[in-house]
Amino acid sequence: GPRGLGGQVGPPLTDIDERALIAGRLPNTPENLVAWLMDPQAFAPGSGMPDMGVTLPDALDIAAYLYGTGGEE
Repeated sequence: GPRGLGGQVGPPLTDIDERALIAGRLPNTPENLVAWLMDPQAFAPGSGMPDMGVTLPDALDIAAYLYGTGGEE
């Protein structure tokens, strides 16, 4: 993960499907979540969400998981 950060940076991922916005900027759609996961700095430069090099297949899987389970295990 990102170095030098302490504590929580972003909101919990539970119930992400019920939120109106992703990152406080994008309408909450699966397509926008995938785009955000792949290149968060393109939507919010300087935000606490670093570019983690998420690939399209991985972003699709992450989005499906978050929308399918509400982020809960």
